[in-house]
Amino acid sequence: MTIESAIRTPLQTSLSGLVASVYNGIPETIIAPAVVLRADSPYLEPNLINSSTTKVKVNMIITGIVGYTNNAAAMDNLEQLMISILGEMPSGYQVGDVSSPQSLEVGTGKFLVADVQVSTQYTE
Repeated sequence: MTIESAIRTPLQTSLSGLVASVYNGIPETIIAPAVVLRADSPYLEPNLINSSTTKVKVNMIITGIVGYTNNAAAMDNLEQLMISILGEMPSGYQVGDVSSPQSLEVGTGKFLVADVQVSTQYTE
């Protein structure tokens, strides 16, 4: 198994019930509402390395993205999306705080985004 198959894809699948596009990595084009899974820093924290087993803590950021055409509506939409993300987190994850909202412009699109840090263990 790999981190892709054991962690990122199952997390994407867990979040696929959200009313949002869920991306397992940074997409070329953002279609809001969206959820983007990406590496945090540090990404991999070794817990145990020996000749037969490697265990690492995998740190990721889940970014919630909504359209930003009206400030009050965008904030409400982002809050609802972030609460939905928290509600869909699978067991085995440590979930951190949700960051303050930030505006983001990509191409001609304007978005409101927030991040939540998550981590889990991976053993190879």
